[in-house]
Amino acid sequence: MCAWVSNNTDKRKIALAIGNKNYKQSPLDNSGNDANDLSEALQSIGFVVITKTNLNHEDMGREIDQFIQSIRPNDLVVFFFSGHGVQHEDINYLIPCDNDRIVSMSDFQYRATNVKRMMDVMSDKKPFVIIYLLDCCRTYSSPHMSRSKGTGSAAAGLACMAPNAGMLIAFACAPGTVATDEAPNGKNGMFTYHLLKHLIRPGEDIMISLRHVATGVCNDTRQRQIPHMTCALTWPHVCLASSQKGAALTVKSIPNNSSSTVISRQQGLFFLVF
Repeated sequence: MCAWVSNNTDKRKIALAIGNKNYKQSPLDNSGNDANDLSEALQSIGFVVITKTNLNHEDMGREIDQFIQSIRPNDLVVFFFSGHGVQHEDINYLIPCDNDRIVSMSDFQYRATNVKRMMDVMSDKKPFVIIYLLDCCRTYSSPHMSRSKGTGSAAAGLACMAPNAGMLIAFACAPGTVATDEAPNGKNGMFTYHLLKHLIRPGEDIMISLRHVATGVCNDTRQRQIPHMTCALTWPHVCLASSQKGAALTVKSIPNNSSSTVISRQQGLFFLVF
């Protein structure tokens, strides 16, 4: 029988929230609000949060590197990004505000954040769980980009990613599609708007919370935007907000022989469990 485990001594809850709004090309309306509002929500449930907005490439790389260096084994980690993200040759990139310096496809690897590389380095720090919340599938174009200076093209939305062990990746929309930057409240992106409504429910499994998020997004967009999740958590029940006062998180043990691969749709959320 699986046993409930509540731990408030050996697991810190830390997060980095980045919101890039003031792009040199294709500025956004709500990404700064997204980062600030999600930071407040996470702080309300005991996270220590670093919040940064409108970062250029150098600053963004430095902030991410410093955050990674602060991760200790057994930490519960959340990384949130709101802004522009693109895929090029099946590699996802987070775009800094000085995107006018990206003038060719080959510039992505030098002037944007490679998501897979970032995730691999974070995983090397051996945290307990890493939750990635990526509200960055918005339509992106740059008039300064010339295909003649690089190869291929940047595809719409982000590519699907296989998570490392102990990792959950939540995307604002399905692979190859784009998200809306306008929610009913007029101040957040649609995905973040519903994260704020559901993510910090006490004692609720993170995957259940994200299904509620997906239901809200699908309803508000009439199925035009369907959040996507890939999951390789080694605990079947992880809560960001514990149901017990003072507890850092609640988890549920999993038998060693119970791992499986699942592909399904539930409540509008397309998810993969590795």
